[in-house]
Amino acid sequence: MKRKIGRKNYTWMKSELAFFEEKGTITRTQKDEMLAQYEVSRGVSLVRILVTVGALLLGAGIFSFIASNWIYLGKTVKFLIILAAIAGVNGAAIKLENSHPKTARGLYFLGVLFFGAGIFLTGQIFNLGGPFGQAFLWWGIGSLPMAYVLKDKWLFIFATVLFLLYLDAENTSIGYFAVLITALLAAFLYWINEKMVASRLLLFFVNALSIAVLSVFLFKLNAFFPAYGHLAAFLLLFVAGFVMLRLPVQEAYKEVMRLEGHLLHGLMGILLTFSSVWEGTVFGSHFNLAFSVVYFLLVLYFIKTGSLTNIFILCIFVLRFYLDFSYDFLPKSIVFIIGGLIFIGFGFYFEKQRKEGGNGHA
Repeated sequence: MKRKIGRKNYTWMKSELAFFEEKGTITRTQKDEMLAQYEVSRGVSLVRILVTVGALLLGAGIFSFIASNWIYLGKTVKFLIILAAIAGVNGAAIKLENSHPKTARGLYFLGVLFFGAGIFLTGQIFNLGGPFGQAFLWWGIGSLPMAYVLKDKWLFIFATVLFLLYLDAENTSIGYFAVLITALLAAFLYWINEKMVASRLLLFFVNALSIAVLSVFLFKLNAFFPAYGHLAAFLLLFVAGFVMLRLPVQEAYKEVMRLEGHLLHGLMGILLTFSSVWEGTVFGSHFNLAFSVVYFLLVLYFIKTGSLTNIFILCIFVLRFYLDFSYDFLPKSIVFIIGGLIFIGFGFYFEKQRKEGGNGHA
């Protein structure tokens, strides 16, 4: 698979390789073979932005008009309007596919929005009932075929966000089968990104979906281990953050994995510094202090290795304990003044690290 880079970087690389060719360092064939490994990624298209915004406004206008007259329409008419809207925009997109491809793509996006609105409205029309969040799941699943045909990363990202909304809406009542379905969808999106899209942004969202699926599954196990449920979930997610740092992925994806891995262990690490998490376990409520010391040293180690994200984690870590120990004993103005100075100091250190090292990573 070719690596996607921006046009500016591609132009610079092309000129550099031409320079080495003139110097005799590489041959013309070698230069062409190197350039063939890269593909210029599509930049932001003004036409696409205009068409997409226009499609959103058009959709909002149509649904506003329908909503204002909704109570006067019969169930059959309402349902036919939904079908006609979905078929109409997709039919227009197919007709314009060859002559105006960007306009057609905007209409395809509008069709996906109509499809989602149709799911919610159909449930309302026929009083289907059922969990509200399931509509997001079906909307996301229904968006995948269009995203696959168009090979569009934004539609895949949109579907991923819908799956995240589904998990958020249904996290307390979701069943194990639904967790399995969502996990399989995440695996499918990983495969799509590997074989078709090759997008770091999509990888970021699919990672977030996978973390959400794992979180929901772990917290569902709380019922079997009431004393250790939350602690076990936090610890396993904490470990999962470190696993993400070591996963063997392509070089282009390592920065994304490092960023999310550090953010995950950072969030779980901060939560594990609270005594309530350890309360009622064999460790005792005060074990949070021992964990906090070890984790503090671990964050310092990551900062020393060049992780800029861990500077942010250290800021939150220090602020968490500072507020815990000072808020009830110091005047509120002093608390905020010192807290502000702490963050300014960390900001200064963060900038200094970037200027001196120049090789900091997530």
